[in-house]
Amino acid sequence: MADALLTVALVCAIAAAVWFGVRYLLLRRSIRQVDRELRAIVAQLEENRIVRLPQPDRDLEALLGTLNAALDGIRRQGVEHARREADLKAQVEHISHDLRTPLTSIRGYLALVDEARLDDGTRASLATVRRKASSLERLVAQFYELSRLEGDGVELELGEVDVGRALREAVAEQYRLLSERGLDVRLSVPERAVPACANEDALDRVFSNLLHNAGKYAKSALEVSVRQTAEEDGRRVLVTFANDADALDEDQAERLFQPFYTADGSRTQESSGLGLAIARHLLERMGGDIGARLEDRDGTQWLRFDIALDAGAFLPSD
Repeated sequence: MADALLTVALVCAIAAAVWFGVRYLLLRRSIRQVDRELRAIVAQLEENRIVRLPQPDRDLEALLGTLNAALDGIRRQGVEHARREADLKAQVEHISHDLRTPLTSIRGYLALVDEARLDDGTRASLATVRRKASSLERLVAQFYELSRLEGDGVELELGEVDVGRALREAVAEQYRLLSERGLDVRLSVPERAVPACANEDALDRVFSNLLHNAGKYAKSALEVSVRQTAEEDGRRVLVTFANDADALDEDQAERLFQPFYTADGSRTQESSGLGLAIARHLLERMGGDIGARLEDRDGTQWLRFDIALDAGAFLPSD
């Protein structure tokens, strides 16, 4: 009798062990599947998906219920944030557009003032008003352009652009600004064409903004160059702008692309800090990129901007 009871107890113990073992393995597999689903949901949070438990378990189901509620709340906040951001961008765009008309009228009326009848002090004041009005007009135009580029409705038509020719023309157009600053400009562009996949007008704006930035902040020299390179993911055209600069650190160099950021923290040079932000947005729209870094050249600090453009099928093999 005792042996029979012992046998029954042993069989029950083995059955319980098998049941708990199977239950443990199923729960582990369920947790791994839940982890995979949760990772996929986090990667595409905008999709309205929930995490499900393959095997029933009261405690884990309660936990997943809390997780699903949290995910739903995050989605709702994301949708509301996107809506508010879109509304704000639309308002900024409309305000910037509305400001351009009166500013144009103000500049027009200023042009009609007869300076011959003004004394020297009044003439100097008028020149200041004109300069400030022009500065404000540029700021509004940049603000309007940036608000459009940060939206989703701007598409650039891409095609073959000779980067070398565009760079030479941009430097020639900015020659007056650069010469007034007394900068030693060194331009290195191949004689042959250097085609890349880009938008000509947008690329011209990028080069203009970078040259304008150098014209304001370069100390004595500016180097501009373009070259082609072959990388694992394709052939690229690289454009470099480098100028000697006042003391900066790496964090400041990277923040130069943030709207309204200027390294010296001032507006004494009537700089809005929007030009580099616009340049980055335009390059991203063209499938390119831009970065800033610091170089030490014989104890002198240089600020360098590196632009990369996709050459696509336009660039011939060496």
